[in-house]
Amino acid sequence: MAWQQGIAGVQLAIAAEPGTPVHVLAGPGTGKTLAMMHRIARLLEEGVDPRQTLAVTFTRTAARDLREQLLGLGAPGAEQVNATTLHSLCFSALLADEVFQATNRRPRPLLSYEIDQLANDLKNLFGGKREVYKLVEAYEAAWARLQHEEAGAPRDSRDLQFEAALLDWLRYHRAMLIGELVPLALRFLQANPHAAVLPVYRAVLVDEFQDLNKADQALIDVLATGANLTVVGDDNQSIYRFRHANPEGIRVFPAQHPGTISHAIEECWRCPPNIVAMSNDLIAHDPVARQAPLTAQPGRAAASLYIIQHPTLGDEADALAAYIDQYLNRRNVPPGQVLVLSPRRIFGNGIRDALIRRRRNAMSFFWEDAFAADAAAEGFCLLTLLVRRDDRTAYRAWVGLGDTDGNRTGYARVRAHAQEHGLEPFDVCEQLSAGQINLRYTEKVVQRHNALKARLATLAGLEGLPLVAALWDTTDPETLTIRLAAGTVATDSPKPEELQLRLAELVTQPELPDSAGDVIRIMSLHKAKGLTAELVVIAGCVSGALPTVDAKLPPAEQDLDWKEQRRLFYVAITRAKDTLVLSSVTQLPLRVALRANIPPSGVFRKEGEPYARLAASPFIEELGPMPPRPRAMRGSDWRAALNF
Repeated sequence: MAWQQGIAGVQLAIAAEPGTPVHVLAGPGTGKTLAMMHRIARLLEEGVDPRQTLAVTFTRTAARDLREQLLGLGAPGAEQVNATTLHSLCFSALLADEVFQATNRRPRPLLSYEIDQLANDLKNLFGGKREVYKLVEAYEAAWARLQHEEAGAPRDSRDLQFEAALLDWLRYHRAMLIGELVPLALRFLQANPHAAVLPVYRAVLVDEFQDLNKADQALIDVLATGANLTVVGDDNQSIYRFRHANPEGIRVFPAQHPGTISHAIEECWRCPPNIVAMSNDLIAHDPVARQAPLTAQPGRAAASLYIIQHPTLGDEADALAAYIDQYLNRRNVPPGQVLVLSPRRIFGNGIRDALIRRRRNAMSFFWEDAFAADAAAEGFCLLTLLVRRDDRTAYRAWVGLGDTDGNRTGYARVRAHAQEHGLEPFDVCEQLSAGQINLRYTEKVVQRHNALKARLATLAGLEGLPLVAALWDTTDPETLTIRLAAGTVATDSPKPEELQLRLAELVTQPELPDSAGDVIRIMSLHKAKGLTAELVVIAGCVSGALPTVDAKLPPAEQDLDWKEQRRLFYVAITRAKDTLVLSSVTQLPLRVALRANIPPSGVFRKEGEPYARLAASPFIEELGPMPPRPRAMRGSDWRAALNF
């Protein structure tokens, strides 16, 4: 098929543009992926080597979809185009022998609960765990916290001290932060411009440019040296400020790249006109944002819109599961065309359980919370140490789990002795347990060590589903997410080594099933970027969760967080093609609300237990006048009106 077939208008102009660099502002559902694919097809038809063509996406799911759609165009050599994420690209580069020797780093990614122990070990030096996490995020952005700052080495003494302490910890524990893959690769390529660890690219196309921080942007500039460069993004969908990605990145690209050819795509092909109107009204509450960024397709029918409020979490889960069940029974669409989003896993997982009770195939993709409970993290620690007893990071995590301080003092003494005598921390604890040596304040560390040995003994010889059952208590609801994932993986990869490797990859680099599948997808709002569905349900739309704003931050920082979470809500509502449901609850047990980091608007008692009083998200009020915004309904009235 010729590259210009099946495309017209501004998308055709973008695909045909011979100049470079090309800068595209494209709102949700406007056909930017189509324009990118046809631009790649044109370049391939004109003789650009597909092996020298790089298409960068923000997620592995988007990379997979881009590859499949590009193959569907039938462009010559499409299967050889490198469609990938920056992190995957950098990981492959860092595996090269010369890079490994130069950086002295091992590409073993840290998991969330392992980073927590890193923070425990460094917190006294840098003002507490909260500050450690902030410094880690700045390090992962190559110390460019703001768009106008240059990515590179630390510029002040505190950042320099932190980087030294962080690298000392990471090198000793033979591990790497997933977020530092880009800064490491960037520094190596800047220092070694002739290193052949990556191809020399003739064409580089970047999607979701607004979610790249300055380190990511600097790496793109290095990769695109002498190449035809295209960047596509939407400042109104910039939702990764916590990793120092700012909406200004896509806005100032033309000024930072003289000669840029700019295009804008405004007509939304995905969303019906009432959702387009509401999304424009929502984003208009940010005076700095591009106003009225979307236009609706002429003649498009309106979406079905519902704003619903329920008394309890159980009421919400049951009502939404019943509505989804009815929707699928009445519509000729696969379950993959239902997308359930939530700012907290307690809402999403409740809906998953209610759907499963209705015999619907539903899966939660809150992988970022898979190890939130100590029991879930302990199971994966055990699996890792079953495979590699000398994994220092997993051993450090095991020692610290269950202790608010991570057994920091005792572990520090064990590590110091191990380094002094050329031993592994595991072997030092063996000596301590046997009474061969004595180190003060290590009693709790030794207790954890002995518990580890006892658990490992029970796992010897197990594999597949029996191994999964032994790692995670089947009656513990806190381990359900990781158990379901592990059970799925264990069916095809029963050996402990394979199970550990694939499960780690699933949690850290997830690929989501597409909308044609037989799984109802349940996930966070962040993870929905790039996805679409006929029916989108946003549960848990309560103030305190959406938005979540830290009251301890300075007012200016709180304002920036508020604006970003408005953009996150904008992303969520613009996933819908046919029906959109916004749901909230008015109460949660206080302990549940506080554990989920949802501050209550008030507290009351019910049957002797304290409850959090909650209100609907203020963003719902920002969706414009009624109509197109519908009036809020009680959940019971909604069920009666639609008879489900």
